[in-house]
Amino acid sequence: MRLPLRAAVASGLIAASSLVSAGTAAAADFPPNPTTKSGYTLDFQEEFDGTSLNSAKWLDYYLPHWTSTRENAKARYTVANGVLTERLDADTPAWNPTYDSTVKISSIQSYNKDWWHRFNYSMPNDHHEPDFNGYTTKYGYFEIRAKLSNVGGGGHQAFWLTGIEDTSSASRNPEIDFIETFFNTPDKWRIAAYGWGDPNFLSSWTLMQDPVPSGTPTEEYHVYGMDWTPTALNFYYDNQLYKTINDAPNMAMGMILGIYTDAGSGQHNNVWPKSWNVDYIRVFKKDGGYQEAGYELLKNRQTGAFAHIQDKTGKVQYGAVPATWWSAQWTREQAGSYVRLKNRWTGEHLNVEPNDGVAHYGTTPATWWSGQWTQEQVDGYVRLKDRQTGKYLHTENLTGEVQHGTVPSGYWTSQWTYQPAS
Repeated sequence: MRLPLRAAVASGLIAASSLVSAGTAAAADFPPNPTTKSGYTLDFQEEFDGTSLNSAKWLDYYLPHWTSTRENAKARYTVANGVLTERLDADTPAWNPTYDSTVKISSIQSYNKDWWHRFNYSMPNDHHEPDFNGYTTKYGYFEIRAKLSNVGGGGHQAFWLTGIEDTSSASRNPEIDFIETFFNTPDKWRIAAYGWGDPNFLSSWTLMQDPVPSGTPTEEYHVYGMDWTPTALNFYYDNQLYKTINDAPNMAMGMILGIYTDAGSGQHNNVWPKSWNVDYIRVFKKDGGYQEAGYELLKNRQTGAFAHIQDKTGKVQYGAVPATWWSAQWTREQAGSYVRLKNRWTGEHLNVEPNDGVAHYGTTPATWWSGQWTQEQVDGYVRLKDRQTGKYLHTENLTGEVQHGTVPSGYWTSQWTYQPAS
């Protein structure tokens, strides 16, 4: 999204990611992909044909419920020759000067509702706006072919998704900034993501900004892809894997497409208009659908008891709790070759961050080794070894709390089994 000013505090939080394929310099536009994709079915298609936006798909106002002057939220754009061009002019007014300073915005979106995307918690919902839903979805392969702005100075262009399920004033809906590339770093693809209070997604900003593998994005069209699955976000540049975030939102989201100045990406210069070009946006769904994470019970071999957080002490306990209790149900999330264990009741992850000999649970970032586990097989059971400490979960001292330490592999107290939860 248009980076909130306070989000700069997250600039040091870089997610574990992978850069694949250096490629060779492109001398021309990367060609459009076909409208078919093997193993997928096209679910949303916008080719920007004709001379106007499809009003059934797009609202051409940016979050208008937040600003007292609705027309300040109106997008400036043209649709011609199969291309959407969004622009900012010298006389484009500030979107919401009372709560967002001099930020200028020209943006369209596929969804809108009062209180949606409350990035500034001192900002009131100024007035009621009619609900709009041109397209929202959960999971899919998103693809955009675009040519970025070449004006320099402060500002950025963005294609981003925001969750829609929390319709309260808290608006705890996650955000994926699929493209958030700054004008002053045009050869770097900037990606960001944040949970905004969603307990099932990133508890702090994840930011990635690295040079693109090939070409000059301000001079040529390139294809940017994002494969959103229940457990990961994989980003593609010209059909080659570029970056990975090993976490993913698990709620439906709406799309926002825009160009911005003064929004945390720097003070604008006096080159006008500022614009970028979008050839198409497509969303594909995986054939056969998406298997969301199942929940399991973590049963200790020695005691026959289940690991749980029923008493909410901040420490993981074990005991004879009913198998139907969400406090005893966990889901395994992949973090590279490791797993993270997320509790169904709170959405928090098992970890050993205090390193005090006891297992804890909390909202630890996905990149923290203290919450990543190796699963070692012993006699048909599993031992869970923490990546950061190299120590194991066990119940050796029968304290009622799951311990964390060095125990022999043959000890039943350090052996666990996963059982499907009802």
